[in-house]
Amino acid sequence: WRVTKRMSLPHILLGLLKEPQAGYDLKKEFSLSLQHFWHAELSQIYPALQRLERDGFVKSRQGETRTGPPRKEYRRTAKGRKELLRWIGSDPATGKERIAYLAQVYFLDEHRDNEKSLQYFMKLRNYMAHWLDTLVGIEEEWRLKDSRYPDKLPPDDFYAQLTLALGLKKVRANLEWCDECVARIRARED
Repeated sequence: WRVTKRMSLPHILLGLLKEPQAGYDLKKEFSLSLQHFWHAELSQIYPALQRLERDGFVKSRQGETRTGPPRKEYRRTAKGRKELLRWIGSDPATGKERIAYLAQVYFLDEHRDNEKSLQYFMKLRNYMAHWLDTLVGIEEEWRLKDSRYPDKLPPDDFYAQLTLALGLKKVRANLEWCDECVARIRARED
């Protein structure tokens, strides 16, 4: 295990473990709260939790369940909290992003067919529109549930909302970019 300054799944897990949770609960949290900036599968979460436990950043115990077999719950240790604080106190983790759809766009010339390129951008635009609807829904639900939204939220929710705000801006910018790309491709046909 090598602790790095960059954003990493282990650090995110340390942040999520304010309260004891099982791996499945952590996966649900990724799906509900972090989906606009980080994706993780159970197949990534459990090995990361095992490494965190091996290195003393988390401890596990068998938790009680109402149905089914007992499940392993993880909690952050003092050492884990210290590492989380070190990470969030370090310089911003501005690693290089990998954006698969941009790599695809880079090679769209291989089609040699503007219609296929237009279809690609329409599919991408539809995906972005759906993603925006999802994020707007999260924002609207939050606003309805909590009159303190957005600037009077408690600290943990306030900083989570800041990530949602950027997610909304980025998806809106991606939609605008898709529209521009479609217009530019169509203009090439003239």
